[in-house]
Amino acid sequence: MAEMYSEKEISSQMESPDWRYFLIKDDEGNFGGFIGYQFNYEPQTTKLHRIYMVPESKGKGLGKFALNYLKNHVSENDNERIILNVNKYNNAKDFYESQGFKVYEEGVFDIGNGYVMDDYLMEFFV
Repeated sequence: MAEMYSEKEISSQMESPDWRYFLIKDDEGNFGGFIGYQFNYEPQTTKLHRIYMVPESKGKGLGKFALNYLKNHVSENDNERIILNVNKYNNAKDFYESQGFKVYEEGVFDIGNGYVMDDYLMEFFV
């Protein structure tokens, strides 16, 4: 897990033409979180890898704003679909569903060092 969030890994992603990271700020310019996604993860498909909000920003519409930005950015870059993984026990699944995402598969994924992720795979067509 630490490798997925290491400075080296994120720096490498930021150098790729298909990866994007954006900071999310509220109307006063306060940091609210960030979003990281990858165009062309699969043909005409963008993968939302990360969207994290600081606790103080939750419930203020910033996550919805970030997903709407992503949806627009995806269609402008000739991708037709957004996919993501969300842990089966993460309340974020309800948020994604409220934004139009649908579960298309379930899976248990080995992420190394004896850890697995028990996830829903969700998608949204732009």
